[in-house]
Amino acid sequence: MLTPTLAFTALSFLSTPIPGLSPAPGDGKKLEADVDRVVAGFLEKKGAVGMSVAIARKGEVVLAKGYGFADLEFHAKCDAETCFRIGSVTKQFTAALVMRYVEWKQLGLDDDLSKYVPDFPLQGKHVTIRQLLNHTSGIPSYTDIGEAWERVWPLELEHAELLALVKDKPFDFEPGTKWAYDNTGYYLLGMVLEKVGGKPYEDLVEEHIAKPLGLARTRRDSNVDLVENRAQGYTFRPGPGGGTFANDQPYGTNQPGAAGFLLSTARDLVTWQVGLTSGKTVSKESFALMSTPAVLPDGKDTGYGFGLGVGEFEGRKRISHGGGIFGFNSMLAWYPDDDLHIAVISNGETLSSGKVADELVWAALGIEKPKEKDLAIPAETLAKFAGTYRIGGLGLLADVTTEDGKLFLQARAEGQGKFRLKSQGGSEFRADFDPSVKVVFGPDGKSFCLHQGGGQFEATREP
Repeated sequence: MLTPTLAFTALSFLSTPIPGLSPAPGDGKKLEADVDRVVAGFLEKKGAVGMSVAIARKGEVVLAKGYGFADLEFHAKCDAETCFRIGSVTKQFTAALVMRYVEWKQLGLDDDLSKYVPDFPLQGKHVTIRQLLNHTSGIPSYTDIGEAWERVWPLELEHAELLALVKDKPFDFEPGTKWAYDNTGYYLLGMVLEKVGGKPYEDLVEEHIAKPLGLARTRRDSNVDLVENRAQGYTFRPGPGGGTFANDQPYGTNQPGAAGFLLSTARDLVTWQVGLTSGKTVSKESFALMSTPAVLPDGKDTGYGFGLGVGEFEGRKRISHGGGIFGFNSMLAWYPDDDLHIAVISNGETLSSGKVADELVWAALGIEKPKEKDLAIPAETLAKFAGTYRIGGLGLLADVTTEDGKLFLQARAEGQGKFRLKSQGGSEFRADFDPSVKVVFGPDGKSFCLHQGGGQFEATREP
């Protein structure tokens, strides 16, 4: 989500020491002190009530720690075992399960969706499992249909009820021709897995991922089940005296399905990612497919594989995915050249866990953070970028404006503030609230590509 952080005040934390930490740059007491400093800076900006962080180097968890509060009403503090909603980080679990069934020859990447979900109308089109995995199916995302979805937020919906929201809508594009982030696609993949696995999606996660890797705190979300040490989600409401936190929007926890309904801890997430990237969960050949970006017919690299965003951060290769869901924000990132894994989960939707993770890279590696670019750019150049744009795959309109020789962007959606775009040279800009959010304008100045959370979203200027 395009959400700048807001201003904050207080923080408290609990930590869980981990025996037998492996030596690494930035390890030990200095690493913990550096992480404490980074997290304190973010929580003081009122982006979240609490946060959990975990870091792994060379396959070993070297830090797992909780900060702030899991629940304000009960004054329950976050610790290393606090469960958070991880949102779309769930997608890589789904993609890995698909690859397991491909390895077992019970599923084919180029199989037609209709083979497994025959009741979903494909309008005469051929949609493959591969296209669902890499967001090139063209099936509309149910989270982008506005009021029709918003009206049913609080409801627990069966598969047929949720798919009814989009089944009669036209495809966004011909399958395989374009890229658009699609929660419906991953929801359908969950149904495919249930068909071939013969069990509910969450049971497949437990059997094939959580249990083998020892992810004791990873499970599906539920409004009914009692989950020990579960964080409450919050939203921040600006107002007199600096504003206040409030409980976030209630929602039907089964709605995200395989697109985003898992709970986990930061420690479990880095443990999961170590297993995924080292051949413990899927074969190295399968992971290579998962971490290879789809390429469109026009030759464009989408920057997205199967449930994983593939790109760079400050010259380092990064494989990652973020998640944002009703009061929670998450990021799980792997830097293969440094053998570094970072997980950040927070219970505040306005805090960018991705930006926290970026800051933690330098702490984990024990090196100084490079200075952020903010280049001067002629006013006439900025003016050609100004206008209203439609961001495909997010279902949003966004306004690009200029003020005092600076460029700003604001999405037209509730809770979206205006933020500045800092010039990196040429037509590339980065968000001031989160440098991992990148905007690259087209040569004619009438389009841009938004890079965020491992995805790329094309935007075109409205007439």
